[in-house]
Amino acid sequence: MGHIRSFLYDFRHIYTLEDKLIVIMCASLFLPYVVTIATVIGIAIYVLVRKKMPVIMKSVKRANLLFMFAIYLFVVSLLFQNYLGALLSVGMGAIFINVVYFRKYIHRSLLEIVINVMIVLSIISVVYAIGENIYYMNNVDAMHGFFDIQNKPEHRVHTFFFNANYYAMMLVFSSTFCVHQFMFTRPTSRRIFYVIAGVINLFGIFLTGGRIAWLCLAIALLGMLLVAKWYKTFIVSIAGIGAALGLLALKPGLLPRIASQGLSIGRRLHIWQTASLMVKDTWIFGKGPLTYYHFYPNYYDAYVNKWGSSHLSKRLGISAPHTHSMFIEPFISFGLIGTIFIGGYILSQVKRYIRMIARRIDASTATLITGVLLSTIAFCIIDFPVFWVQTGTLFLLILGCSEMNKKELEA
Repeated sequence: MGHIRSFLYDFRHIYTLEDKLIVIMCASLFLPYVVTIATVIGIAIYVLVRKKMPVIMKSVKRANLLFMFAIYLFVVSLLFQNYLGALLSVGMGAIFINVVYFRKYIHRSLLEIVINVMIVLSIISVVYAIGENIYYMNNVDAMHGFFDIQNKPEHRVHTFFFNANYYAMMLVFSSTFCVHQFMFTRPTSRRIFYVIAGVINLFGIFLTGGRIAWLCLAIALLGMLLVAKWYKTFIVSIAGIGAALGLLALKPGLLPRIASQGLSIGRRLHIWQTASLMVKDTWIFGKGPLTYYHFYPNYYDAYVNKWGSSHLSKRLGISAPHTHSMFIEPFISFGLIGTIFIGGYILSQVKRYIRMIARRIDASTATLITGVLLSTIAFCIIDFPVFWVQTGTLFLLILGCSEMNKKELEA
């Protein structure tokens, strides 16, 4: 409680307005997504009204690529009458304003604070998830026990997020924060807190029924240990992960929904096959966000002609908000031109991150970025949960933390 009182006092009396807005921005990511959306829009309006963008654009490198990406998607979406995609493009512009504002004003002590705030809020979300799971157990299928996670997406815990996969990704991010804080915090009492918080987050991931989340977290953990040069722990972790995989091979029921993996892959294959038919029409310009969702029925006949009908699909195919793959989605929704914009920005940040590691600049921040970057890449191979206001914003915020080392990186 003493830490909370100290934080509240500092927030009221010591933090600058920029500090407060960044804390609110990051905290909102672990609150109901309508709150996140309202916060992102509110901060974006504030930045525009106070005419801070010219100064930020001059200071934050490659920020122009983000806004070129948003403007491009807005125009393309309108051209193809993808009006929801156009609205999302405006929302992405608001997110990008938040991201560059964060990069402009973030500093080391503030980053420590927002990481701790998000960890605490993740714990609260898991408490809520326990209640949500009890509700599903009692009202959806009384034959299921507490640890029998439902297969249907609408009956899996998602708390403050749009679906269980988005929630699982946020919990993976929060778990990497716990690992990072444990590695770079000295007081034993605080380390104990991060261990407890990490275990609670792992339990939350279990409740979401997210299968790929465990692999993503394992990859992130190994990468973080390597970057932080915890080599002995790295070797022990490889052995531990190997043992866990062996145990799951013998008893797959230890993790929820492993037995239904085949059905999930079957759905994804259908989506990927349908998307492969779209690519020839979208690969240069794209058709804006949610292209697959809007246009997949137009390709059902071509799908049947090429692969035959599928027992997994309805009459017009399988509906999905995206193509569940970072290798396909950019060329469906963004096209080559849009991908160059957003890819150029992300690549510029990854280059700075690699430079941090090569020059041994700020191992703490490099380790933090490693966890989020590797888990995102792993997630997006067979899914695309980063394409959401909470997950995508948090990914871009952490990726931009190298801005704190701007002088060393440009020296």
